[in-house]
Amino acid sequence: LYRGILDKTEEVTMSYSDVVVVNSLFTRAQVEKTFPTLFLPRDDERDHGERIKVLYPAIESSLSRERANNSTDEMATNKSRMGPIVSLNRFERKKNVALLLHAYDLLQDRVSKGDLTMKLPPLIIAGGYDPLNVENVEHLAELRTLADTILARYNLPHSKVYSPSSDQDSTTTLATTQEGNASIEFHLSVSNTKRKQLLSTACVWCYTPHREHFGIVPLESMDAAVPVVAIRSGGPMETIVDGVTGILVDYEPIIVGQEKQSATVYGFADAIAKLISHPEQTAEMGQRGKERVHEIFGMETFRKQWWELLEEAQSRGRKRHDRICSSYPSLESSISRSLREMLIVFLLVVALTWTLRTCGMLEDDTGLIGTLKVHYRRIV
Repeated sequence: LYRGILDKTEEVTMSYSDVVVVNSLFTRAQVEKTFPTLFLPRDDERDHGERIKVLYPAIESSLSRERANNSTDEMATNKSRMGPIVSLNRFERKKNVALLLHAYDLLQDRVSKGDLTMKLPPLIIAGGYDPLNVENVEHLAELRTLADTILARYNLPHSKVYSPSSDQDSTTTLATTQEGNASIEFHLSVSNTKRKQLLSTACVWCYTPHREHFGIVPLESMDAAVPVVAIRSGGPMETIVDGVTGILVDYEPIIVGQEKQSATVYGFADAIAKLISHPEQTAEMGQRGKERVHEIFGMETFRKQWWELLEEAQSRGRKRHDRICSSYPSLESSISRSLREMLIVFLLVVALTWTLRTCGMLEDDTGLIGTLKVHYRRIV
């Protein structure tokens, strides 16, 4: 009941706006489903939902600039090594990270059977973690149990957890991820430095949430020239071009106990295998992703579209004002109306004071305003 009341209140208040901005076409569809009256044309509109606009979030391409300043030898050294498979999400069940672990299990199974004739890179699962959040704690334990079960199946060492207090320097982590041996690591609440390090060394970036409204992580990955494997739903369908800047995988719910029969798990495993098996094509895909981010999701594009929206809102507001108020009131009429309002307030104060004195709630030699001041000082 309370959710319905809040939704209706939000819908009514939003209806007074001249322009409503959302972060993706997917979000726009959800807004239309939840607040249908916002899409009804007004007097100044002709099209359905004309004032509901999409403005994609932008990222500052700092990593791209840093890479551009790096020497050619340093970049060649990094590219010659197989980096880790990386996922970056909060440790929440809705982020669907277990999907990636099941796909990694399937890949390791193919390696052990000889179906995949190359070493499987390490898997790093990083993300925001709050030790006071019950779900974060529980879900990390669930993911570690699943990871250790998978690793034990292939006689591999248990998974490792790196917290912010571990102080793992860049050299140590780079050495670990570039060994090329299958392993699973969990990195909690990574710093900006560690985040850039993961983006600069990853060979594949995996994004597992289903029906995410936008998702900024795929943009960061593409900006770092790392191709993305993601679910074909929500925001990633608008940021990732399937087969060009990454690979989108169809989603279906995973049944517990039948993970290896899931088409989604198979799709993720096949996509990762394709990318790590063809490094040259993967590098080309990463470069196209970087160009797409700069062209569509860069700060310059964002600024241009933002100013266009501000100008449209200003234009719509001016038209609305002109429609409601055919002309501005004259100075004489404004002064006259202000005097009438002041007279009404004065008469109301006099009437209220007389009523309170008649009821014995206010002494005869005390005014209403003075009494309110005294009570206010006592409260303060």
